[in-house]
Amino acid sequence: MKRHCSLIFPQGLFDRLHAHLFPGDGDEHAAVMLAGLVEIEGKCRLLVRELYLAVDGTDHVDGNYGYKMMRAEFIRPHVRRARIERLVYIGVHNHGGRDRVDFSQDDLNSHDRGHPALLDLAEGMPVGAVVMAKNAVAGDIWFPAGNRCELEETRVLGVNIRRLYAAPPSDRHVAAHAFNRQVQMFGEGGQALLSRAKIAVIGAGGVGSLLVEYLARLGIGSLIVIDPDTIDVTNLSRVVGATIADAVGPEWPIPGFLKRLLFTFPRRKVDIAKRVAKQANPEITFQAIAGDFSRDDVARQVLGCDFIFLAADSMRARLVFNAIVQQYFIPGIQIGSLVTPDKDNGSLDSVFTVTRWVLPGVGCLWCSDTIDRHQLAIEAKSNDEQRDQDYGSGAVNPSVITLNAVGASMAANDFLFSYLGLFAPSVVASPRRVHHLDRRVVEQVLVPNHECTECSQSSSSRFGRGIGMALPTSS
Repeated sequence: MKRHCSLIFPQGLFDRLHAHLFPGDGDEHAAVMLAGLVEIEGKCRLLVRELYLAVDGTDHVDGNYGYKMMRAEFIRPHVRRARIERLVYIGVHNHGGRDRVDFSQDDLNSHDRGHPALLDLAEGMPVGAVVMAKNAVAGDIWFPAGNRCELEETRVLGVNIRRLYAAPPSDRHVAAHAFNRQVQMFGEGGQALLSRAKIAVIGAGGVGSLLVEYLARLGIGSLIVIDPDTIDVTNLSRVVGATIADAVGPEWPIPGFLKRLLFTFPRRKVDIAKRVAKQANPEITFQAIAGDFSRDDVARQVLGCDFIFLAADSMRARLVFNAIVQQYFIPGIQIGSLVTPDKDNGSLDSVFTVTRWVLPGVGCLWCSDTIDRHQLAIEAKSNDEQRDQDYGSGAVNPSVITLNAVGASMAANDFLFSYLGLFAPSVVASPRRVHHLDRRVVEQVLVPNHECTECSQSSSSRFGRGIGMALPTSS
């Protein structure tokens, strides 16, 4: 069976490798990458986690068969580490030129000679080689079962998500007439990227329901929406697409038999989201999951996605979302609003909306103190335990559709510009907070923790581990 394989870089590691391979001397240089492995939905993703630069003349020397080679003494400890850590060993070097690249015959011959031995050393993990030119990447990945594949795509995850290929894609896409006005902005190619995108929205309430409609109308090809809740009458003011018929309750003056029928089939938020998405875009592929995102079987449903929006309030959801971004290199945005009443005088103390980009190694919710350990402990208790210990249970926060719309529109627009590579180079993936009482917009500055167990490149972190580490989910 043919494998579909892609290579995914965090922006910082790609920039470091590119600077090493292309210092301006026109010569060949080399490095070793260790990557986490993800195999899901028939596709293989290689997540570049570690980078080791070969020193010219010491680690990277004149070749016995071709022009240059990396010495066995440099390669061996990295293959050993890959075996122990269950990572994928990938050798990389550069060629000249731009926009197109391929392995030379000498390169392919060296793979035939060396990769079988590397597979033996890797003990069950794939190994591979990558060659880069400016604006082009090609790969040759070997698997333990004896099959091999080329890279279909290399993706660089920064403020702008960048895609690199061995040669410029030649396929042409004709967008549906319904998207004509937005195609005038970002072209048929941009609409084609959206039509192939698979996006997850965690939470189908006030913010999530708006996101679903925005994404469907943008022409997203596939959407997963996760929320365990059903609609009640208090949701009607802010959940897009919800109607009185969806939220009927005991107080509604309707015949008893009809009320019993409606209660037999309670309307789930994900069902309303599906209805909204299909009305906006009948061609969309929609997966509705009425489950708790903190459960392992639910969280794993999003591991094949290209982007995740977190529109759920719980700390458990933040914990799992952040872990997936860092461990599986799926970028995302967390959205929230907070209204704080001043109980002493009956006024409002604070009203703000925030959107937080979370990328591999950037914007980690642990590093920004956005995950509260105390609240995590509270959420781990049952409702009865929370009531017994005076934590409360089922308490709700103020929510207004206009505040939700600000967060949802900023997040959806940031996704659009990032996914299609439209942002100016100066843009930084920083949290943005809108203070509504005084109409202030604040870009927050985050300082990453280089020892963080989630987002750092330390040996113990989950960064880029893929299948090599368990998620912080419940069974």
